[in-house]
Amino acid sequence: MPRKVKGMLKMVSSFPVIRAHPGRAFGDMEADGSGSTPLKSRFLAAARAPIALAVIAAVLLRSTAMLGYRQAFWYGDTTAYVTDALRIVPNPWRPAGYSVFLRIFLHFHSSALVVAAQHLLGLATGILIYALLRRWQVRPVLAVAAALPVLLDPRQLVIEHALLSETLFTCLVTGAVVVTLWRRRLTPPMAAGAGLLLAAATLTRSIGLPLVVLFLGLLLARRVALRTLLAAAATCLVPLGAYGLWFQAHNGVFALGSNDGMLLWSRTMSFADCSKIRPPAELIPLCPPEPHRAAATWPWNFLLDTKRPQEYLTDQNAWLYRRPGPPLSPENNSLARNFALRAIVAQPVDYALIILRDLTDTLVRRDPPVHADAAFLFPAVSAGVPPEQAELARTYGYSGAPRAVTPFSTFLERYEYWIFLPGLMLLLAFVAPVALMLRHKRRLPTSALMPWLMAVALLVLAVATNQNSYRFALPAVPLACIAFALSVTPAVRNGTARARGTIHTDQVRSHA
Repeated sequence: MPRKVKGMLKMVSSFPVIRAHPGRAFGDMEADGSGSTPLKSRFLAAARAPIALAVIAAVLLRSTAMLGYRQAFWYGDTTAYVTDALRIVPNPWRPAGYSVFLRIFLHFHSSALVVAAQHLLGLATGILIYALLRRWQVRPVLAVAAALPVLLDPRQLVIEHALLSETLFTCLVTGAVVVTLWRRRLTPPMAAGAGLLLAAATLTRSIGLPLVVLFLGLLLARRVALRTLLAAAATCLVPLGAYGLWFQAHNGVFALGSNDGMLLWSRTMSFADCSKIRPPAELIPLCPPEPHRAAATWPWNFLLDTKRPQEYLTDQNAWLYRRPGPPLSPENNSLARNFALRAIVAQPVDYALIILRDLTDTLVRRDPPVHADAAFLFPAVSAGVPPEQAELARTYGYSGAPRAVTPFSTFLERYEYWIFLPGLMLLLAFVAPVALMLRHKRRLPTSALMPWLMAVALLVLAVATNQNSYRFALPAVPLACIAFALSVTPAVRNGTARARGTIHTDQVRSHA
């Protein structure tokens, strides 16, 4: 890992040194032609930069995690990912992208190798954020601050250290945003690259599909050249269409999965009242259990319900396990979607209140997060693999119960108590771009609009269609930080920032 990280630092050091000229505003900078600077001087300048210190700290943290926990963390979803990696078939519950990623490491029989690769993806994501922001004349300290949640947040490290898809998904989505914004004029090759990254992200986690629609919609709004739009659309839609055909061959329906209705149904179980929904006879078995249907003296008592949506899906007494055929069949998914949509139409206020409650819990969570996010913090003794999955886990080198190695694990347990991304800071990253737009009475800069909309979409849709979990909110964090840094930079907000090698307009209006 250190050798590859050295290569990343060398890449950062190759960027031209950005200096402010006398008489210019601090944010109004331009390259000074330092390409002729000796390589040694450029490397020393990079080593003194704040990003170098941040990356070194991030490398040390990840090295400590690998020394403290020699095996990857095993969560509930890990079983399905590893099972699919052994036999690549389209899973009705989740796309196969992350299982394909795991398949690359199968013959090494080492979960530690997977973890090392994911830690490198986390480092790459942080460096990409910094590189993009510096190209847009964001101050070095602010650019580093925007990358810190990815580089140093303990919950990010835990997710990287687990066999879960979020690290790969976050890197792919962030990479797509970086490629799109690298130059003001989006060229067909860059549009194709961004489209491929978004398609790969969608095949890793299906919540990426709305991002594809958002990406293509923003390109239309920016009036990019027709060939650029076609390149982006083709590279987004062709891989997704091919996967849909593959899924249809195995499951009989053209889709990326057959779980969207199930997830939405479980989400509505927190508030659904069948006396208001009045479902037809075939949907009555989908109504929530009697205790959740009963009304209390306070009309919104369901907001106090602590039962998670996932529990309704895993309950062996649920309706989907009583019907003939597989529980996750397309037919059951269609029934669940029908019920969920009826519930939302009949109780829109209740649905909105549930979303608002969970968003508030995510953005204004208690600090430090040791108690609220115990599932995604470094444990004193890492959770072992369930006995019934021991044989499956051995394919990735699990042998016996994993243990925490001191003093490395002890350091991480102390670190996560003091160093973390406060919920209010995340809230600020989401709210500040809109507040600045209203204050200055001008629209959000094009460069900040795309990451901000994608961050909002990821955060809200995760809560609206699934459940409240910091794991699902994590991919929105780097995009929100990019949008925040760009929106508070005067040169970007005023339309005077010049990304190197690009045209100088605030909105691209090229024609085919």
